[in-house]
Amino acid sequence: MRDVVIFGAGQVAETICWYLAEEGGRNVVAFTVDAPYRTADEVLGRPVVDFETLTKTHPPDRFEMFVAISYLGINRVRAAKAAEAEAKGYVLTSHLSPRAMAWPGLELQPNTIVMEANVIQPFVSIGRNVILWSGNHVGHHTTIEDDCFIASHAVISGHCRIGQGTFIGVNATLRDNITIGPRNVIGAGALILADTPENGVFMGQATEMSRVPSNRLRGI
Repeated sequence: MRDVVIFGAGQVAETICWYLAEEGGRNVVAFTVDAPYRTADEVLGRPVVDFETLTKTHPPDRFEMFVAISYLGINRVRAAKAAEAEAKGYVLTSHLSPRAMAWPGLELQPNTIVMEANVIQPFVSIGRNVILWSGNHVGHHTTIEDDCFIASHAVISGHCRIGQGTFIGVNATLRDNITIGPRNVIGAGALILADTPENGVFMGQATEMSRVPSNRLRGI
């Protein structure tokens, strides 16, 4: 396996570095960010390199990459940077925690990480550029499309479809056999009992669905 460079230099990047190095046995050699956003020369004892010059110092024929950005811009920022990294020739790595319980047929796509204590039941499909933080339940026959971010302890029941770019917050619960539209924001503790539209925003816990205007989430 090739050594890894992580895009990002914040808490998400530091955390994913730990998983890749300590659980995955990968040699993470550097972090990289866009030059205007580089505020330090080192993170966790590893150099921080300008993304603009990365191909010179860490060429894509020798290094892989993981784009470790959170759900900023409802996952659009991470998706765009992953596409930019691939355009430069980098292979995007993935990681399945050995402490997750996943069905044997699960195949991880590029730039996807499944952290510890996730329960991934049979016939689940997970797309590319997906982050599953720790402790989620993903029910049988569920599909998680590309560019999603699932925070901790969400319950996704069987045969759900999670639309591209969706964020699901901690302790959210989705009933079975529903479709979450693309680029939804499902807030912490939300209970979703029916299909949702594109760009839906649902906050709080309710017997049906609680919607808030999308402009409330400009900071995400």
